[in-house]
Amino acid sequence: MLPGEEALPEEAAEAEVPAAPIAAAPTPDDAIVAQLVSMGFSENGSKRAALAVSNSSAEAATEWVFAHMEDADFNEPLPPPGAAATTSHGSSGGADPEAVAMLGAMGFSERHAMGALAATGGSIERAADWLFSHSDDLESAVAATLGEVANVKAGDGSCETEGDDGPGIYDLLGFVSHMGSNTSCGHYVCHIKKEGRWVLHNDRKVAASEATPLDLGYMYFFRRRDA
Repeated sequence: MLPGEEALPEEAAEAEVPAAPIAAAPTPDDAIVAQLVSMGFSENGSKRAALAVSNSSAEAATEWVFAHMEDADFNEPLPPPGAAATTSHGSSGGADPEAVAMLGAMGFSERHAMGALAATGGSIERAADWLFSHSDDLESAVAATLGEVANVKAGDGSCETEGDDGPGIYDLLGFVSHMGSNTSCGHYVCHIKKEGRWVLHNDRKVAASEATPLDLGYMYFFRRRDA
């Protein structure tokens, strides 16, 4: 220290570091939401779909809607940021309640969100990617992350969590197709399988289908066989 200089207090020695800004919660893409709403889906469900696919495209969001439209919270409003902070912290374990709520808005259960956050160090973006990348065997992946023990079938090495009745087998019941040269003309008809035969429903006309266009359907309806 040179003559005439004074030592600064320890409190002033360290420069004040501004608090890091809180990351903004992801918001659904307005264009994707508008397109889904125009297709007849609810606004809340459309917002959930957009968030679930990270606003990637309307096509991906539409596929998500068809897969999740029966969810109990599909038409519920999205939880506001920070809403989960007023809930019990014990319900989400060591995971950030806001992060759990944001993943829940994408259609994932609280347990799945907790497992994904535990596997990715609490990062919401990585947790969402982790959930989608483990969608084929999500229950086993979450159970392993949370330290739960899954029931392992002897011999084949496959895991089966409690409540899992195995892979489903589905039968095609019917499908909707379009009759006309393009979507601007013509109309839609429905084929339904009754007693092993395909029946064409064309407005009020009902007739046996001789050449069923199974590959031209716009929407297909399946029913799972009894496990």
